[in-house]
Amino acid sequence: MIMNIYIIRHAQTQGNVEKRYLGDTESPLTETGERQQRQALKQLEGVPFDAVYSSPADRTLTMAKAIAGHNGLSVKADARLREMHFGIFDGLTAEEAEAKAPEVWQNWLSDFDHYRLPEGESFQDVKSRFKGFWATIKETGKGEANIACVTHGGIIRAAMTVLCALPDAATWHFESAPATVVKIKMIGDFGLLCGFVPPVL
Repeated sequence: MIMNIYIIRHAQTQGNVEKRYLGDTESPLTETGERQQRQALKQLEGVPFDAVYSSPADRTLTMAKAIAGHNGLSVKADARLREMHFGIFDGLTAEEAEAKAPEVWQNWLSDFDHYRLPEGESFQDVKSRFKGFWATIKETGKGEANIACVTHGGIIRAAMTVLCALPDAATWHFESAPATVVKIKMIGDFGLLCGFVPPVL
């Protein structure tokens, strides 16, 4: 089984510009985000996708529907591709989060990988979600396939640890800006990072 997994981060939103923690909180694309999205779609035009998966968030579904439509497919929305749920910090900036709950903020900074935010998740929770998603789509693999997953920055970090067998700390050495396209070739359970393309805009 060979799967070419294209993991695409949604384009820039107003919340990204304001540097807010956007988990379940929705935020519209900016004008720059609209241009980034068009650029990413053009970049992917030549890839014949066999399936398109997406987080259920509005900011991801727009791009996923465009990719799916170009390939005569329907989007498979999957909650396991949602961004990390930031709990009591969802929708806030770093400054607002620290002011709201200073002790929780410090606990989170000291162990981001494992600390579960009140009413939210830890990075390990997100990683576990993605493991479940990968197990599901792996079962559908026959021959060689191209799979698109339109999702979020936190999921891209989780995907790289799971698919490329990287230690959690290694993902902090990668920055997936909005509209970044990551290509990982899966040969069985062996992952090869084949591309990491940020937007030009």
